[in-house]
Amino acid sequence: MARTNLHDLANRLLSGLDGASSDSTFEGRLREVAAEAGLNSVRSAEAVKLLEETGRIDVVQRGRRGRNTIIKINSTSPLDIEDAEAMLPSRAVKRQARVNYEDIGRAVVDRLLELSRDDALRAAQVEAFAASNEQHLQRTRTLENQIEEAQEREVDLRVKLKAAEEALDRAEQNLQRTLGGGTPRAPGQPEPATPLADDDARAVLQILRSGRS
Repeated sequence: MARTNLHDLANRLLSGLDGASSDSTFEGRLREVAAEAGLNSVRSAEAVKLLEETGRIDVVQRGRRGRNTIIKINSTSPLDIEDAEAMLPSRAVKRQARVNYEDIGRAVVDRLLELSRDDALRAAQVEAFAASNEQHLQRTRTLENQIEEAQEREVDLRVKLKAAEEALDRAEQNLQRTLGGGTPRAPGQPEPATPLADDDARAVLQILRSGRS
């Protein structure tokens, strides 16, 4: 069939839709109505497009994925051959469709600029990430140095504490010896069973012991 009879096919399809409609609205299988009007799927699509462009119908819902086609019928006025020929591409349109190198060049430049902006953005993001990572590494190294210094101070304090305990033991032994508290005891040995006779001496010894605990 020639394309010039598209208006006739569109009129037949419009008549079939109107006959199967309710309140000027068709809802059902468009393929079945088109087949009854003698249209295959390609000519049916062309007829529907022509009817839409001329304002005869409005396609509310297309029949896809098992759904019905819903078409609102605005007018049943028949189409003429001029309506169908208006859909054919004119020579002027073909001439305008020729390659325009200026438009192509502009599109290429725009695309290159867009890619350059994207690359600059990614580079800035990488630099920002590297700077942030360097800050975290520097902070980690600082914390590690502080922990190492704290451990060294702890060792130094333990040594000083040990020396102080030994000095306290010697001072206690000297005090016992001076006040007549008996034979000095070695470090780690229990206190002598014999208490000091002098109350003041016992008080001084008690102060020394309480400070060590």
